[in-house]
Amino acid sequence: MDPIRSMLLTLARHAQEARLRCHAERAAVRARGETPTRSETYAYQVQADLCLIAAVGAADLPASFRLYDTTLSRDPLVAAEQLRQATSAYDHSGPIEAAHEAARLEYKAAFAEPLTAQEQHYVELLAGLPAARRDKIIEAAEERSRRRGATR
Repeated sequence: MDPIRSMLLTLARHAQEARLRCHAERAAVRARGETPTRSETYAYQVQADLCLIAAVGAADLPASFRLYDTTLSRDPLVAAEQLRQATSAYDHSGPIEAAHEAARLEYKAAFAEPLTAQEQHYVELLAGLPAARRDKIIEAAEERSRRRGATR
C-alpha cells in the first residue's frame, strides 16, 4: 500500500475510533440516567475529524483515487466520510451501543433491587479497606464469577 493510502486510512481509523469512543461515553452517561454533555472525548473526536479532512485536502488526490472498491470524492468532507466508512467496514466490533444494549438492560434489571442487609454489610466492609485491597478483592470476585460462568 502506498504511503498516502496508508496515512489516510490510519487517520480515518483514528477518527472512527474517536467517534465510537465518544458515542460509548454518551451511552454510558445515558445508562446512568444522566444527561450527556460534551466532554473531552467529543473534543478529541472533532480534532480527529478535522485532521482527517485537512489531510484529505492537503493530499490533492487525483480524480480516480481509489481505496478498496471506492473512488474517493474530490470534496474533502465527503472523502473523509467515505474513509471513515471504509475503516469501519473492516472493523468487526460493530456499533457499540446497539450491541451492548440488551446486556446493559439485563444488568440494570438484575441489580436494580435494593441491597439486602448482608450485601450492605459487604459494602461497608469493602468501603473500610484501602483502595488497592478493595480493587484486588473485586478483581478476584470477577475472575471467580467468569470461571463459574465458563463451567456452566
